[in-house]
Amino acid sequence: MAIAMWWVSLSLIAVAAAVAAIAWWRARKRGRSGAIPVANSRRLTRLPAYRRALLRYSSLMTAVGVVLAILLAVTSVAAGRWVYQRVESPEKFNRDIVLCLDISGSMVDYDVEVLDRYLEMLQGFDGERMSLMLWDATAVQLFPLTDDYAFVETQLQQVRDEMESASGGSNIEYSFAQGTQGAAGASLVGDGLASCAMTFGEYDPAADDGRSRSIIFATDNAVNGDPLVSFPEAAEYTEERGITIYALDANQFEDAFADQFRTTILQADGSYFKLTDPASVSGIVDQITSEQTSLMVGQPQLLVTDRPNVWLVLMLVFASIYVVLAWRLRL
Repeated sequence: MAIAMWWVSLSLIAVAAAVAAIAWWRARKRGRSGAIPVANSRRLTRLPAYRRALLRYSSLMTAVGVVLAILLAVTSVAAGRWVYQRVESPEKFNRDIVLCLDISGSMVDYDVEVLDRYLEMLQGFDGERMSLMLWDATAVQLFPLTDDYAFVETQLQQVRDEMESASGGSNIEYSFAQGTQGAAGASLVGDGLASCAMTFGEYDPAADDGRSRSIIFATDNAVNGDPLVSFPEAAEYTEERGITIYALDANQFEDAFADQFRTTILQADGSYFKLTDPASVSGIVDQITSEQTSLMVGQPQLLVTDRPNVWLVLMLVFASIYVVLAWRLRL
């Protein structure tokens, strides 16, 4: 606790003291020069009623003086900004998460559901940095890694709403899909996963900063064309970079494609979930938050908080008391 602008408080006290001294000196001078002697007044001053009135007046004047002194002190503190200071070292979860979404034509009917899942997951995170990558034949980063969750939610909601309004159409109708058709083919799963893995930047095992890296990878694995990187190669590349894959499979069927997709993810030490599984969201969030917990302590910060409430209330109370006493004294 401290007074931030202590010089203001001292200035107010000094000015008040000077005014009080001048007023006392002038009153004393006026009393000496302007006093009018009254003969035979001793009998009056000895009357019990006079003594009681004088005592009451003196008591009220003393009370007025005390109240004014307290009011001055409280006002000085309030004017000088009474603040509370504390030093905090902010802690954040040292995790980076890339939301990696397939927006190929075969995913048009599922993308809204995937984004709903992403929005549900967002509520379970606290302090993690998140990014969104959209991919089809090529990949585009919609926003980089950030822990501004209000911004992340706004972006996800905008993409979701546009997808819903274009539901049943083609992914080329999405304004944010620009750049995802930069090569021949569609839903090139290997290229999409590798692009999302490269979002984390250069990886140096010798300079490991303890930051966990995760990709929440949503696709139906309906590859159309020849990718630059096969899906197993991309999964192996991702694993080598210390990135954990959480796969959301939008394929509604238990066929060879789904089996291949699941096998590749598990071989890369990832986790596999069906998009239609109600437990997929909680499963991914629980695994990320429990298995990869890593706290990062930031630089100490001095936090200064103004707390004028008590002093303003005291000013109001003692100002009210002064008004009542002044009314009694007819000042």
